[in-house]
Amino acid sequence: MECSTAEFFMIPFCWFSELFCTITESKIFMVLLAIILAKLVLINLSACYAISQNEGPRQMERALQMDDVSNSHISNYDYGPTHGPHTWQAEPNNQSPINIDPRCVDRVAFSTALIWSHYDDIPVGIHLENNGRTLLLRAAFNSPTPSISGGDLLSRFEFREISFRWSRHNTGGSEHAIDHAHFPLEMQCMHSNYSSDGSSTSSRVILMLSYIFEVSEENPYLDALVQHLVVVQRAGQCVEVPPFPLGYLMHAFYTRFYSYHGSLTVPPCHRGVEWFIYPMPIAIGARQLNEFRQLRDHNGALIGPNARPVQPLCGRTVKYNTFVARSRR
Repeated sequence: MECSTAEFFMIPFCWFSELFCTITESKIFMVLLAIILAKLVLINLSACYAISQNEGPRQMERALQMDDVSNSHISNYDYGPTHGPHTWQAEPNNQSPINIDPRCVDRVAFSTALIWSHYDDIPVGIHLENNGRTLLLRAAFNSPTPSISGGDLLSRFEFREISFRWSRHNTGGSEHAIDHAHFPLEMQCMHSNYSSDGSSTSSRVILMLSYIFEVSEENPYLDALVQHLVVVQRAGQCVEVPPFPLGYLMHAFYTRFYSYHGSLTVPPCHRGVEWFIYPMPIAIGARQLNEFRQLRDHNGALIGPNARPVQPLCGRTVKYNTFVARSRR
């Protein structure tokens, strides 16, 4: 009786075993298995591409460290009395930020419109980091990286990262000033004209787009960023946030903006930077601005002010650019 019972329970096992052997020996099974493996390979390649795109800002940072300033100085700089801007080693001319006097600008009209590409695309991911000095935003893209070209730019400049400048008071915070007036927040968007082979097609390696903010009504577009700042309040904290188009933060302007030749505003204060300054203040709510002011440095103190002082023009020309469309005859 026991033997008969054992044989009865073995029947399903034998049946499934024969079925499995039949399936694995069939050509259809081999084709399906090949398709599944191919999809897995494509998924991994896509992830690697996104990671490589996200490494762009780090590669840019390493490239910008080609200066006479030592790496130890670069890593130790801050805005305090010991390692603050007065101790930074930089070339004496073509430095940023500057004060823009609207009465002393060169008014320029151009007929080739600026071209903003892919700023409405949704990234694969967005990475926020509190580096103890500022807030950094980096993004990875599967589709083409957002870029700006046209105007008097000699090449196409691709997005790299966004950083912010602020203070604890509404009368200051921005690095750039317009008619000696500072603003409570400045957003600086770094772009580079490096091609895929690492070469450069312009004497200006970096394009920085600067936006200034003024305390006003709540800005719903900023909430896509601001709502996550509580997660990076301590220095060194990072977070991946739900992706949103960079166009939420970066207003696409085409006319009535300032431009000048300058530098980065952090060590090594690399020159060869073209600055575009959009002079129309963007609204930010008091609550939203306060979220930036809760970020802390490596000593646990609140960050701010984190702005380099205004630098002398030293004979440079600031342009006020106006787009004028060509008339059709």
